[in-house]
Amino acid sequence: MKTRIIIALLSIWMIGNAQITRNCGTMENLERLKKLDPQLESRMDQIEQFTQQWIAANAAMRSPLVIKTIPVVVHVVYKSSPENISDAQIQSQIDVLTEDFRRTNADGVNTPSFFAGSAADAQIEFCLAVRDPSGIATNGITRTYTSVSSFSTNDYVKFSSTGGKNAWPANQYLNIWVCNLGGGLLGYAQFPGGPAS
Repeated sequence: MKTRIIIALLSIWMIGNAQITRNCGTMENLERLKKLDPQLESRMDQIEQFTQQWIAANAAMRSPLVIKTIPVVVHVVYKSSPENISDAQIQSQIDVLTEDFRRTNADGVNTPSFFAGSAADAQIEFCLAVRDPSGIATNGITRTYTSVSSFSTNDYVKFSSTGGKNAWPANQYLNIWVCNLGGGLLGYAQFPGGPAS
């Protein structure tokens, strides 16, 4: 069973000395998607049941040497120059994501005791894609100028027709969008079972 995860990220800019409160929009996005698709919650439950059954059936077979590498495409959608983040900053965040999933991050020692027993190497690594959907060499980063000042959880950033950038096939790549999000929104993600688009 393939799951599709779409993650949107935001670079935070501070203006002067003002404090900006930022919030995660994942649950807001989930509620929006549930209203659009009444079967979403049922599909999410089925995915969770499948996953738990697979874990129970395969726990003894899991090899510590099997590492899954997920190719990532980062879609940078920018209106101003500071929003057009560097390749180095993107690579830095891909490295941090891998460190977190492999539990090699320096702050892993700060895992709260409640989670210490279940914290583990997920055996998942991330790398910027080296081929695009047509098989052409790429650095895994797209850059799109937009006339849109800011985006929200309405997914407009995920479509060229609404000022964003279309996703690459979600069953082959992890798509991440970097853009200016408004309304105090730090970022948002989509849970498995949601729309492929």
